[in-house]
Amino acid sequence: MDLLVLSEVRWGYFRTRKQFLLSRFPERWRIFFAQPPAAGADDPWEPRREGRVTYFTVPFLKPATTHAGYNLAAGTPWGRAAIEAAAEWHLHRQLRRLGVEREPAVMVSNIYAPGLLARLRRKLILYDFNDDPFQFSGTPAWARSYWPRTVSQAEVVTVVSEFYRRRLAAEVRSPLILLGNGVEANHFASPAAEPPELAALPRPRIGYVGLLSHFLDFDTLEALRRNRRGGTLVFLGPGTPATEPAMRALAGQEGVAVLGPRPYEELPGYLQHLDVGIIPFRASDPFVQGINPNKIYQYLAAGLPVVSTPVLDLPESPPDLLYASDAASMVTAVHAALAAPATEDDRARRRAAAAAHDWNALATRLVSEIEARLPAA
Repeated sequence: MDLLVLSEVRWGYFRTRKQFLLSRFPERWRIFFAQPPAAGADDPWEPRREGRVTYFTVPFLKPATTHAGYNLAAGTPWGRAAIEAAAEWHLHRQLRRLGVEREPAVMVSNIYAPGLLARLRRKLILYDFNDDPFQFSGTPAWARSYWPRTVSQAEVVTVVSEFYRRRLAAEVRSPLILLGNGVEANHFASPAAEPPELAALPRPRIGYVGLLSHFLDFDTLEALRRNRRGGTLVFLGPGTPATEPAMRALAGQEGVAVLGPRPYEELPGYLQHLDVGIIPFRASDPFVQGINPNKIYQYLAAGLPVVSTPVLDLPESPPDLLYASDAASMVTAVHAALAAPATEDDRARRRAAAAAHDWNALATRLVSEIEARLPAA
């Protein structure tokens, strides 16, 4: 059986929910992952393989790129039509070259090809709602019309959080399946050596691991820095242009270590030797309210207490998981987490909580939901 994925993110970009789920599909499935181009990236215009996943670039329409000429063309109806036509031609050419079956199952998270989708022969369309497509700054007004044209074609929609399930219930007629985020529990729970660069940093180590996104609340981060009790505010992950100036200013302050991205294979050594994991996002941001970040599960799997912006999908469970909505309450919660004894029983309890969200179980459920809706052979 073949699954065609029309994605809004690249296969090789960071570690995303799609990678964790799709890489766990059973052997009876072949995965063909069509991704958008990225300026300056190593785009696979010729298909590449990783396990059972074949991934390749398609020139999908993209909003708010860094190329002024492209943005100018995309800002006109005729320009968008030309880009969409080129993407459709390129996709079909690749599918023929790769020998994809004439009517694959289709999983969509890229909203910018509704015409292509309507003309594509398929057994099933599943829309995967992981991120709100309009949560990123600079999204032009013309982009809004693509969402209803795309999601209305889906026979089923999977959603990453209960917040989004409730919101989409008023917008989408298709069945909504809550399929949250997860973790490779054993990867983060298996003991790992402390990296030397981390060992050199004073404790307590208050750590954030992940994309340095525009969701970060820098007032809260400054409050944590001032109240770190002689320790270090540690950041691990790739930066983004949206936060680069603010992160540079924060990194210049005492008690802050911005270590940059580290390979996924090395992350357990960093997480296990922090003292608390934080997710200091802006609680009032409507897009933040819909998140279900997998870093919560990674922190817990590493045995850490977690302090986060409130998440609807997980109940607060002190001292393992604490919620805070502003700078003052985040500082209070971090201090409470640090004051709790870090016993082996505590770490085991946190690892057990994370194991309930292992990617293997989520992938099995996703496959079952797709196969249950496929027409009988």
